[in-house]
Amino acid sequence: MKKTILLILIFISFSFASYEKIKIGKIDNYYQNKINKQEIRNMLNEIEYLFESNLDMNIFDYSQDGKPIDILYVPASKLEQRIERKKERIELKRKKIENIQASLPAKLEKINIKKRYIQEDGNIVNKKIKALNAYVSEVNKQKKFPKDELDRIKNYIKLEKSKIKKQSNKVKRDERKLKSDLNFYNQKIRLQNSLIREYNRLNNELERISRSFRKVKGNTIGQRQVTTKVFYQKGKRVKEKNIKNIMNKIEVYGFESKNELKVILAHEIAHLVGIPHINVKDALMNPILQKSQIKQLSLTQSDIRNFKKNF
Repeated sequence: MKKTILLILIFISFSFASYEKIKIGKIDNYYQNKINKQEIRNMLNEIEYLFESNLDMNIFDYSQDGKPIDILYVPASKLEQRIERKKERIELKRKKIENIQASLPAKLEKINIKKRYIQEDGNIVNKKIKALNAYVSEVNKQKKFPKDELDRIKNYIKLEKSKIKKQSNKVKRDERKLKSDLNFYNQKIRLQNSLIREYNRLNNELERISRSFRKVKGNTIGQRQVTTKVFYQKGKRVKEKNIKNIMNKIEVYGFESKNELKVILAHEIAHLVGIPHINVKDALMNPILQKSQIKQLSLTQSDIRNFKKNF
């Protein structure tokens, strides 16, 4: 059972929305083998087509004098490192549990086969003992035998006893081996149960520490501009304050895949032009990065209404 870390896309509150120009800014060396400018440019083209085809509006354009998108490397926090170590331990436990579970049916089948063979051999020994006892009983009913016949009978009984003892000892050896196999099998069961308990404990710990962890994947950065206008209305002096947030750039702080990066870029570009969050499941503008968007970037009907209301 894997616990999900909430990936947050944050922004500064907006009082209006408008068309913007963007460009690719700095890409940290940490990402040199993970992404390049051409790939990011292709993503921006896809996002631009998605917005315009769904909204029938020109939302943004790529331009060398546009506002930059910086892809920055931010080292993991101590809490994030702890969470990652916990996830690694959980994954290790899961693999061990699966390996044990995969091996148990074959081991149990071998034990059952050995048990059947031992039962069959034991039945054969018991039949031979019963047959020998019946033979001895019949011999005892006849009180007198010639010496050579009596010697033959004694030798036969001695030989049969020897055979029975040999077969009986084999059954006992097989039973000891079976007991050893059963003990080993039960040890595996106990180990599996112990691993499952440890797995559940680690999952509970991960869930607990994850509740207080919110990893920011991207941010739209700007500044607040406050202007004051004074005028007279109906002979009275009126002072009107206008607050406007001017967005300057986008910063991306990490991504697990190119699909995830594309969603982060689309989300932050929407913030750059002034589109706020909406608490709607699967929406691009949900503050929590949605798995459905990583699988297929799209604008939901709620996103479209959000754009048309605010742009």
